[in-house]
This record gives sequence, structure tokens and C-alpha cells, in this order.
Amino acid sequence: MAPVFYKDNMNLKEINGFTLQQTAKDVWAIDEFGIDIMYLVIGSKKALLFDTGIGIGNIHAVVRELTDKPLFVVNSHHHYDHAGGNGHFETVYAHKNAIPVLQKQDNAAYRKAFFLQQEARAEYNHKASLRAYMEQILPYSLKGLEEGYTFDLGDRKLEVVFTPGHTKDCICLLDRDNRLLFSADTIVSTPTLMLAEYSDTMDTYLQSLLKLQSLKQHYELIFPGHYLRPIGARCLEDMIQCVQHIQNNPLAGQKDACALSKSQVYFYQYGLASVLYTLERV
Repeated sequence: MAPVFYKDNMNLKEINGFTLQQTAKDVWAIDEFGIDIMYLVIGSKKALLFDTGIGIGNIHAVVRELTDKPLFVVNSHHHYDHAGGNGHFETVYAHKNAIPVLQKQDNAAYRKAFFLQQEARAEYNHKASLRAYMEQILPYSLKGLEEGYTFDLGDRKLEVVFTPGHTKDCICLLDRDNRLLFSADTIVSTPTLMLAEYSDTMDTYLQSLLKLQSLKQHYELIFPGHYLRPIGARCLEDMIQCVQHIQNNPLAGQKDACALSKSQVYFYQYGLASVLYTLERV
């Protein structure tokens, strides 16, 4: 099946309630009812879906409206709003550190609790019911990844870059030839969460950011897992400064609140970058 191209200048399309935008050549951003953004990259021989969303609706059916090519499915990290739709596919790749966490949280009780928590998210557009899918557990197999693994789609390759920080199992995908970086939650246009409950240390996150900085000659655009997409490389430079300022003065941030944390949360912003963090992560 050939990719769908637009006849207008909006590059927007809706399939089964999902909002899609063609954000680069053969790259589709798939917005899952405001909760998560997934990316479908279509090559000459194969395609790749980066993240599967929380699992509302049927992401597999959406993908098959766009391509019938053999498909790689990859999780950027273990968080359920990026991996809850895994069961719609036979096999899912994730960093090896994510595998035991994905297996542990793959049960009806965890899924239901997470789904009920998401109802309060301001960005959730309610076009599909969370409750209708909150107990839908489907079987699938997992394959572990490490730094440097490359997915060959034919005329383009996507390289795994290990970027722990937001979680201990975060990865990005780098398309060197087309100069694109798929960052998921490693770099987003809204606050990066660095919480004691699941994040790595702030220093580990900084090292991941510096790694991405060392690769900056290979990409121009960054495709995050939430909100605005794509974003410019300046967001990475500002995030490096943001994290360094927090490290130099952990109390520089303003006290804030986050339902995901039991500890006091602080908010700090530098330029285009911002972090919600707990002191245990600094």
C-alpha cells in the first residue's frame, strides 16, 4: 500500500480518531488522542513504528492504513503511555533495561490503574474512551536492544542511541542520512520529568544529552514524544544548560506539584528547556 499524500497544505489527516501529520518525507507523527505521539517511518523495504501509545483504539489498524510493508515496532522506554499498545503487535523491541519492567507492568491491575490516572491529563481529548481499553491485555514478545543497533528499512537506517535519564531505559533513534532524531521523552518541548520514582540521576541524563550533542552534525530536527513536533536542535543546547544549572544549585527551581511523585517536585526553566525534578535525582 502506498503512503497517503495530501492535497492541501495542512499535512493533517484523521484515521479512526487518531490525528496524523506528515512531518518529513515518509515520516508520520501519530497523535493518540492527545496523550502520546508515535512516529511511523516508512522505508523502501520496511517500516518502523516508534512507540505504541497508551493503547486506546487500534494503532495497528492505523499503521496498516499507511503501509503494508514489514514492520519493526520499537519502544522508546517502558512508560505505559509509550508501551500500552504493544499488544497490537507480535514483537516489540526495547532497550534491554526496559524488558523486565515492561514484563512486570503487563497486567490488568497495573493497566487499569494507569488508565484511570490518565483521565485527568489536560491534553487528553476524550475522542476515545480510556475505560473501554483499560483492561485489554494482549500477548506479545519482546526483543532487547543495545546502543548502536541499527534498523535497516531499505533506503534509510535508524540507529539506536542509549539515552538514560528520564528513565533508565530511554533510547532515541537517529536517521543520519535524513538528519532526523527521534527523541521520545529524552527531549520534549515541555518539562522533562526527572523523578525519584523512576528516573536515573541528573548526571546520567546530562551525559546522555552530551552524547546527543556530540552527534548534532547528523540531525537538524528533533521529534519528541509529546506536544510540539518537530522541534529544533536548540532545545538540546538549552536542556544541557538547564540540567547544569540544577546541578549547581538544586534549589534553583520553584516548588511545584506532580501527581506522579510522592516527593516535593521542583520546576526549573532555561530558554526553551525545562525540568520537573525531585532532589533525590540531583
